[in-house]
Amino acid sequence: MKTFKSTANNNTFIKQLLDVINSNTMRSIINKYSGNYRSQSFDTYSHFFTMMYLQLNESKTLRCCITELENDIDIDCNVYIPSLSQLSRKNSTRDYRIFEDIFYYVLRKLKKRLGVKQFNSQFKQIKAFDSTIIDIATKLAPDLYYDKNISAIKMSTLFNLTEATPEKVNIVKGTVNDRKCIDGFIENSNYLYLFDRGYYNYSWYDDLSRQNISFITRQVSNACVEEIKSYRTGLNDVYDYDIILGSDYSKNKTEFVYREILTFDKDGKEVRFLTNIFDLPVSKILELYKMRWQIELFFKWIKQNLRIKHWIGHNENAIKIQLYTALIAFVLIRLIQEEINNKYSILKITRIIRIYITKRIDLLSVFLS
Repeated sequence: MKTFKSTANNNTFIKQLLDVINSNTMRSIINKYSGNYRSQSFDTYSHFFTMMYLQLNESKTLRCCITELENDIDIDCNVYIPSLSQLSRKNSTRDYRIFEDIFYYVLRKLKKRLGVKQFNSQFKQIKAFDSTIIDIATKLAPDLYYDKNISAIKMSTLFNLTEATPEKVNIVKGTVNDRKCIDGFIENSNYLYLFDRGYYNYSWYDDLSRQNISFITRQVSNACVEEIKSYRTGLNDVYDYDIILGSDYSKNKTEFVYREILTFDKDGKEVRFLTNIFDLPVSKILELYKMRWQIELFFKWIKQNLRIKHWIGHNENAIKIQLYTALIAFVLIRLIQEEINNKYSILKITRIIRIYITKRIDLLSVFLS
């Protein structure tokens, strides 16, 4: 079943894109958070439309985007186009959860489109989680002060590597501990979880092992380790050990034995990986961990290719709205990519959208021609 329906009423490209969001669902989300309370002419849908247009438009400045919106005769006449100052005020005051709920709605659409993809017989899904810090000048957002005259917001993401899409996102102040940001990310013993950094609370690894949760992580450099046994790997500069983490003295000793794989980077520095998987060869463990780079590419994409470099409003609510707008755009682009059977990359799809954004032309015909 097609996600994007052929337009019979000559809608603009962006209108066809946003029509993926059912109008009844949109009204329900808006009413849930009283989005139109005292909104006057700048209603919530116009707010959402404007943010998505700014996100996907190719203009170099926000002011140019607003000017183009104000003067574009092809834009839906039911959409109110705000000034930049109006938009900034609404970003600061309208509940960000409206945009969050829209994100999870389009994400469910994508998941339904993808169906169930399985990586191999051992792991039904492979997922990675990590956090990225997004800097903001302290003078603009003093309430989000992070460190060294920088304010920051932290975006923690559970990313489905099998499906190449984010699944859960927590957006919090930059000072919030990483460990607190991943609550609810790990939930299924049939999945493999990858993460970049080890945690000093080794008992957490035991908690995962008791739940039969498989994981591979990058070991912290100063981890307290007791070697139990070593194995030949048959690979140059790759070593395989059974270990226990922690010590009796620290009272942070693991109940379970873990597997540590030692190798070296291109500069000759040690790189250690920790896992509770013992029935796969070293080469496979290293291959699986390399998949984690997909989440790094996702963060890079969000930062470089979607418009979050220029903040429209500077409190936590405004920044969350802008980040969720970027996430919605990413998922809509992934929906197009799946609809056209991965004919184009995400970058190329984005460029095509920016060219045709206000054109009255059938969306799918552009990508399938």
